[in-house]
Amino acid sequence: MVQLISVQGLDMNEKILFSDIEQTLVDYLTTQLAAVSDTATVVSRVPDPRPARLVRVTRNDRKARVDVEDREGRRSAHLILDRPRVVLECTDDAGTAATLAAIVRSILSAAAPGYLGTVWCDQVEDAGMENDTDPVTAAPRYTLVADLIVRGTVLA
Repeated sequence: MVQLISVQGLDMNEKILFSDIEQTLVDYLTTQLAAVSDTATVVSRVPDPRPARLVRVTRNDRKARVDVEDREGRRSAHLILDRPRVVLECTDDAGTAATLAAIVRSILSAAAPGYLGTVWCDQVEDAGMENDTDPVTAAPRYTLVADLIVRGTVLA
């Protein structure tokens, strides 16, 4: 889903288009994992049947952020920036979910500043990683949380 925000200024209205960060990260991580010969499937929705080695990407802005702007109630004046919080669930039925999570964490940490596919990413702030075994399937799972600052596009 593409997010469109209208920003009102003193003498103009700008429409800012933000990319679907989930799909952007699915595509980016798929490419980057393949480059290191990792066969994990990267998705935003878990397919049925679930692959044995999987990275699930979700945007979850409801989780508490760790940056100073949110702690102090300030917001950036740069309205072209989107600040998504993403959750990445890494599972591996072979028991190496922690290794998969470490690889994904490394890829994501090295991504900024730079492009995630066609989306410019100014910053990736790693908010942590935890052992989070799936309570339903008992599959080994590690969860990563990261805050990104990505740029939108001004529509003419």
